[in-house]
Amino acid sequence: MLLVAGEVDLAAPPRAMAEFTGLFPHARLVVQPGAGHFPWLDDPERFGAATAEFLA
Repeated sequence: MLLVAGEVDLAAPPRAMAEFTGLFPHARLVVQPGAGHFPWLDDPERFGAATAEFLA
């Protein structure tokens, strides 16, 4: 499971997402610099790269 948190997301901040990630044994958290609640819109290339790396 891949979770992507935006660095400046106020709705689901990286700290909360890190705790959530801990509930899943093989989960991975990526914090996208400068992104808010919609990291795929804030920086689609960085989001795509993180997703592609996870799926590789």
